[in-house]
This record gives sequence, structure tokens and C-alpha cells, in this order.
Amino acid sequence: MPRSLSDLLIKGIEYASLPFQYPRHFWPLLADLLADRRLLHELPRLTPHRRWLQAAGIRTVLDVGAYIGSFAYAMRLILPEAQIYSFEPLEANYRALLRRLSPLGRFRAFQTALGETTGTIDFYQNEFSASSSVLAMADLHRRAFPQTGNQVRVTVPLARLDDYLDQMDLQPPVLLKLDVQGYEAAVLRGAAETLARVDYLLCELSFAELYAGQPLFDDLYALLADSGFRFAGSFDSLLSPLDGSILQADGLFIRRKEP
Repeated sequence: MPRSLSDLLIKGIEYASLPFQYPRHFWPLLADLLADRRLLHELPRLTPHRRWLQAAGIRTVLDVGAYIGSFAYAMRLILPEAQIYSFEPLEANYRALLRRLSPLGRFRAFQTALGETTGTIDFYQNEFSASSSVLAMADLHRRAFPQTGNQVRVTVPLARLDDYLDQMDLQPPVLLKLDVQGYEAAVLRGAAETLARVDYLLCELSFAELYAGQPLFDDLYALLADSGFRFAGSFDSLLSPLDGSILQADGLFIRRKEP
């Protein structure tokens, strides 16, 4: 969430350069820049890693916490042949996700939150939709990002990722992306069978509590290490506007190869 004028200028340059970095999609990208830049939110962040993502040969993407499709849209441009499965619980976001991604092909979406049980669950729908979560917002989050303070509690469907195994064709290599605002451990506990078929995992890692009771870096590192993954570095970091400390990073985990 950029604050300074210099941050805004840098972000503006990054967005403006996208049509030139993806010339085959020049006009659609230009139109999206003018119409709704939210859809392109992930593309500037992932473009520097484009060569690695393509070299990894990823054929299946699991997009958990899909929002309006910004990660799936970036993956469609970077990995045009990959099959994408997206999961998003909020109705308005889900409709936007379908509208923007379905015409691009090799895409399927499911309207549900994911966790370790099946049924329904209370969900905090935030006015800043990307900050919505199963978990209540912690005080640090409110102080650092006061624009995310307005939220309402709604009820959404809840399922385990493993419940959808028979509805997905997980052609390897498989990339699992988790962006669930502090609910990562619960999603992983409900995905044991799926996780055994995942080769790469991109997960939001927190170093301070932004949501009440959320697992922090050490907890998720241990859980994923026990599941056969090694930490391979970070893609991006979120700095606190209060003191510049690192609040979050998007961590990459890669399945360890058997000797």
C-alpha cells in the first residue's frame, strides 16, 4: 500500500510499462489500465519472476484466495498454457473473477472459503476487499492501514481443498498460491492430499500479527517443512508505514527432492 509520492510514481511506471512487456496483450492491458487497474495488481510484482515461472514448467495453478482474479490474470499472461483453478468466497469478487478469467480459457472457479472443515463460516468482509478474512483484524493492522478498518461479518461456504480433488486435473508441476489473510495453516491442514501433489507453493508469510490468532512465519515454515517443502526465498515484502518494519513477505517453497 504505497504512501509517498515517490512510491506512487514508481508504481505508476511499473503499471505503464506492462503493455510493452507483454506486447501480444498490448491493447487489452492498456484497456485494463484505464478501466480497472485492480485486475493488474499482481502482474508488476510477478513479472520480474516471469523467466523462473516459465522455466519451472508449471502446468497447473491453484489460486486460493483469488479476490477478483489478479493473480490468475497474471498467471494467464505468464503461463498461457497452464490450467488455473481459483477459489474465492465473496459473491461480488467471484462474479468479477468469472467475468474476467472465463473468456481466457483453461480456467475454473469455485465460490468457497477453504479451511480444515466443511460447512459454513463467519467471514469478515472488508471495505478494502483484498483485506477480507475469516479472522478478525488485529490492532496493528488497523493502525498501520486505517483505510481497511470498515468491515461487516457475513456467512460464506467453507470446504477443504482436498474436497475438490476429484474436480481438478492436477497435471504436474503444480503451483499452489495462498493469499488468505492469516488463515493459511487451516487451509493447509485441509489440503494434505492435495499438498502431496504440489511442487511449488507461494504463500503470504507474516512476521507480525495482522489478524487475530494468525500463524506467523515460524509456524508456517515448520508446517511446510514437515510437509516436505524447503523455503526458497521471497517474492515481495510489505513494509509498515508506521516504522518501516517488514510485516509480510510472499514466500516461495519448493518440494524437496528425494535423494
